[in-house]
Order: sequence, then structure tokens, then C-alpha cells
Amino acid sequence: MSEGKVKFNSSRFGDLEIDTSLVINFPYGLIGFTYSHRFVLLDYNPPFSWLHSVDNPELAFVAVNAAEFGTSYSFDVPYGDKDLDLVQGDDIAIINLVSVRPDPTQTTVNLKAPIIVNLKNMKAKQIVLDDQRFPTRLLLWAPKED
Repeated sequence: MSEGKVKFNSSRFGDLEIDTSLVINFPYGLIGFTYSHRFVLLDYNPPFSWLHSVDNPELAFVAVNAAEFGTSYSFDVPYGDKDLDLVQGDDIAIINLVSVRPDPTQTTVNLKAPIIVNLKNMKAKQIVLDDQRFPTRLLLWAPKED
């Protein structure tokens, strides 16, 4: 293995090698997937990415940058969170997970449980927002009018 690189296998993309600086560490995993702690964002089809486990070749989620939902999707960033070592002024990324359905028009995004990534230390945490404005299954595409 090269210095500063991590190799891993993906059931979708085969063998991959990435810079260790790109590994996102989830101290407690994701909701429902607490056993996986290291992930990486892989480019997909903009605005989508894959949030792929480095440790489990089968575990990957379609993800989207929260900025895609505009300024109406805003909430208090958990500054002071000990798990993230997040302080005011740290650069962050906010990611939302997408559920792709067999019928693409039924694809949804989870706005209720975003992922916060502290880009300074690459620590991440999925949080659950106590805000009725943000659903767990928001349709990504409005139904076509007849």
C-alpha cells in the first residue's frame, strides 16, 4: 500500500485506492449501520455522489450536498459537538442520503437526518433534526402534470 493511501474493494466499482486524507470517520457509524466507521465520497452523477464504506465493499449510499436544497434548508449547526470536535469557524460539509426506488420518480432524500462533516479533521456524525419542516422522504422530482 502506498504511503498516505488506503485501498479498498467496492462491489460497485472494484478495487479502489484513495488518499487517506479523504476518509471520513464516523465515530458511531450511521443510523442503522453503527458497525461501519470509515467512508469516502466518490464522484457519481452530479449532483449525486456515493458515500462508500471503506471497510465494507457492499455498503454505499447515494448522497447529495445539502446546498442543493437552497437557503430554506437551514438548521443550527452543532458547534461544540464533542464527537466532531466542531468549533465556530470550522469548515463543514452537510450531506443528505438519497433512497433510490425502482421507479426513479419515487426517489427520495432524507432531510430529517443530515450528515455533518468537520472538514478540518474529517470527523462526521449523522444527526436527527427535531424540525417538522424536514421530512425523512422528500420526493426529489415533482410528479409530472398530465
